[in-house]
Amino acid sequence: MRENILKKKLKEGKVCMGTFARLNPAAVEILGLTGWDFVVIDMEHGVYDYPTVENMLRAARSSGTTSLVRVAEPRPSYVMRALDTGAEGVQIPQVETAEQVKMLMEAARYYPQGKRGLCSFVRAAGYSIIPPAEHIPTSNEEVLTVVHIEGAQVAEKVEEIIAVPGIDVIFLGPWDLSQSLGVPGEVKHPRVVEVMEKVTMACRKKGVAIGTFARDPEDARYWAESGVQYIMHSTDAGMLVQASKDKLAAFRTVISG
Repeated sequence: MRENILKKKLKEGKVCMGTFARLNPAAVEILGLTGWDFVVIDMEHGVYDYPTVENMLRAARSSGTTSLVRVAEPRPSYVMRALDTGAEGVQIPQVETAEQVKMLMEAARYYPQGKRGLCSFVRAAGYSIIPPAEHIPTSNEEVLTVVHIEGAQVAEKVEEIIAVPGIDVIFLGPWDLSQSLGVPGEVKHPRVVEVMEKVTMACRKKGVAIGTFARDPEDARYWAESGVQYIMHSTDAGMLVQASKDKLAAFRTVISG
């Protein structure tokens, strides 16, 4: 596996910007070419199969951005499959316990760090071109593992969860967190912010990188100043919608005088 540039930047303390991809390989390629640090191919809310995911990963690599896959559910088999397709990392939603996280971290790495199934004939291993003696240690070192905390009850267990070896980033999901706190959609509600700040402080003490979703630049600035390094914004579809609306409004304003 090649050096994971995103992982390197996070270890250096840099703030990195990413977005979710839900459309197609061309959209991923455009995101990479326009400078996003990373793209997360979204199998939790996206509607595509693994061959399409492979092509989206190829597009990310060709355009120079780091690629991760958000798996549909927190299942070890989904983690292993995403990594076999060549993703440089996995983002895992809906986790509930430290025991579950341990199984998922083991699924992301080979022996002796984990229990990831070993097959030489997958894209991640160059279809057997990369020898196991090289593929195993570089994968264990370079794979980026991101674990979601998106419920109030799970947030209370953050100390147990971040004690699990192998976690690179804890991702705070403000939208689902707002639902669990009884204020759905109010991602800047004081109760939501309070929980996010408590988790952020716990992660910083442990030396685990923190991520979250920012609705706008001011949101991103606030969390970056709080120590968040892995910041996500919008989706490829969301940005297309916004750009389309803005362009159309601008042209209609000029035409109508």
